[in-house]
Amino acid sequence: MGKREKEELYMRPFLTISSEELESFEKIILSGTRGTHLLFSNRMIREAFHRRPKPLDLLSDQDLAFMVQEALGDLLEIVDFDERQEFIESLPVEVRDLLVHLYFGFLDRYFTEDKTPEVLH
Repeated sequence: MGKREKEELYMRPFLTISSEELESFEKIILSGTRGTHLLFSNRMIREAFHRRPKPLDLLSDQDLAFMVQEALGDLLEIVDFDERQEFIESLPVEVRDLLVHLYFGFLDRYFTEDKTPEVLH
């Protein structure tokens, strides 16, 4: 992939996902709120927090940000949870670690958000 193609992808802040993928993501998050982390083994989690206590600094690395975005897109296409975990295991360590931290950061925000539905009228 050329530099221009990467730059265009960097400018896209969102992933397009289907309703089935969204439901799957919701199951992952709800499971995570109960302490069961379907995407990551305990070893992956332990190593990610041991190696990178402050990984969000890595998001300023455009190549790494691109690899994370690409990995998320690929991950959403995998249906089986075991295959998802195998896919994550196969990622470069810095991508995998960053995904672990992003996931737990999302869980933290999920817990702290007000659960009252927004009124849209």
